[in-house]
Amino acid sequence: MQLERLKLFAELVKKGSFTRTAEYLGVSKAHISKQIKALENELAVQLIIRNTRTMRLTSAGESLFEHANKLTSFWQNTKQLLETSESSLIGEVRFTAPTGLLNHVLLPIINQLCEQHPNINITAETGNQTYNLISTPYDFAVRITNTPPEEVIAIKLTSFHYVCCASPEYLSLNGTPNTPRQLLEHTCIALSHWKNWQFKEKNLSYEVNTTAKFQFSDNEVLKQAALSSMGICRIPSYMAAQEFNKGLLIPLFQEIESEQKEVYLLFPQSIKRPERVNLVMNAIKEKLSKHSIELYQ
Repeated sequence: MQLERLKLFAELVKKGSFTRTAEYLGVSKAHISKQIKALENELAVQLIIRNTRTMRLTSAGESLFEHANKLTSFWQNTKQLLETSESSLIGEVRFTAPTGLLNHVLLPIINQLCEQHPNINITAETGNQTYNLISTPYDFAVRITNTPPEEVIAIKLTSFHYVCCASPEYLSLNGTPNTPRQLLEHTCIALSHWKNWQFKEKNLSYEVNTTAKFQFSDNEVLKQAALSSMGICRIPSYMAAQEFNKGLLIPLFQEIESEQKEVYLLFPQSIKRPERVNLVMNAIKEKLSKHSIELYQ
């Protein structure tokens, strides 16, 4: 049974006339008659008795109107509720982001936004795992990559460099390397999947295979290991600002260009997003596109 026919039937009963209903809906009387006849055929009962001047409901028509009126009212209320939900700044926003980027860059943005809009709730999945935004429930992703996926819309937000650093205690005991190649003489702390560190001098790019003594899967752990004087680590520059300012970590090779990565905002194509999602995305986009996150504070 088509909902539109039920809605038309309920409207006809309320208006009490084929003519008035046709004028209200902007359709012909013939169209209304055809739809009512189709509804009667589908239900195998007569709903309306009519002549040239009047119309009245059969007992079956009265029963159907009671249910049809409730159904159409429920539909209108549900539609209005959903439209209000989509256009209001109330509800949950779900996204994914790397742990370090969320901790050091995104959290202050999210915190300020939620202070201004307390009815918005944030759910963020952290870590280095990449998610398919088409098949998962996330509204968007903030991702570190130089090759964003083609199946989603990708907007470049900013970029940053990696920085090699160590604690003053480690450098005091083991000496300070002057060039990246001297890293081979030191204890290095690296990501388990990324032990080859890239550098660039005088337009010449090269890699140093650190043969890392300590390997971990998260940049935050790398930084903590360096703070514990376990060796030299390489982490995103935005993760080390406070430690550099306090002298807890010392940046190395500042005259040599290190590997650069880009930060993208990713979201599915051709989808109407709720206003609360647009608000969060725009806040992140505006902040990061205007301010460098190098040594972010």
